[in-house]
Amino acid sequence: MNTILHLLRSRTVLFALLLAVLSVVQGYVALLPISPVEQMYVGCALAVCITVLRIVTTQPVTAK
Repeated sequence: MNTILHLLRSRTVLFALLLAVLSVVQGYVALLPISPVEQMYVGCALAVCITVLRIVTTQPVTAK
């Protein structure tokens, strides 16, 4: 239980959970009717967000 609480304090883990929820919603509702080119831009933006989150990470999850 303690590990789960540590994980929920991580911005990277919270971002990953948000992506998972949005992926499920997109699969069932087709929330974003976007073309393959737009999907490419979304993928690139997600990669940038993940990289930025990794750069600002200063401590391990267990230290939070």
